[in-house]
Amino acid sequence: MKLLILLLIATGCSRSLEKDYKVVDASHQEIPEWVEDLEEYLDDEVDEDDLKDNRFYSYSTVAKNDRDIACKIANANASSAIASEISTFIEEKFKQELDGDASSSSKKLTEFVVNDLKKVVSADIVGAQKYREYWEKRRFMQDKGATKNWDGFVCTVLFKIPKSHLKKAFKRTEEKLKEQTIASNHSKVEKVMVELLEKYMSDQKESKKN
Repeated sequence: MKLLILLLIATGCSRSLEKDYKVVDASHQEIPEWVEDLEEYLDDEVDEDDLKDNRFYSYSTVAKNDRDIACKIANANASSAIASEISTFIEEKFKQELDGDASSSSKKLTEFVVNDLKKVVSADIVGAQKYREYWEKRRFMQDKGATKNWDGFVCTVLFKIPKSHLKKAFKRTEEKLKEQTIASNHSKVEKVMVELLEKYMSDQKESKKN
């Protein structure tokens, strides 16, 4: 029975999905490691000082009709994607902390976290620098499952941002969060933000595709 289970697991893990396109051109002969596995790339290729001082983010567009447009969108939207990751990270923790607290102060804080947090974080995300860029031209085919036959360009960028800038963004966010609650809750907000900053700086997560 154990052998059968192992065989089923092995069979399931080996399955690969067929793509509805083929790559007909690209900026690199091989797909860069940072595109396929950012964590592995950071371990293999980025020196310790760079990792100590900076945090890295990758961002990919969906397929666009024009290569330049795809890469301009990727570069323009990178900071917004970073802000989204950070605000989501903070929001999830605060929702846990405030769950079950029906006080008017907590309700105000919850509303701010849900509705306005990303805008605050976005305003304080500065210093992001493009580190790498990769594009590929994909030929989508109806006989492979695409909705139509067409060529689209996907652009992926790798950005880094100094951790010192991220610390300032977390501090500014903490100040804004304190403004939304009574003074007696300020120490709680500060404690949560200190914990979040420490965890966020120690984690290196790939940003989501948009």
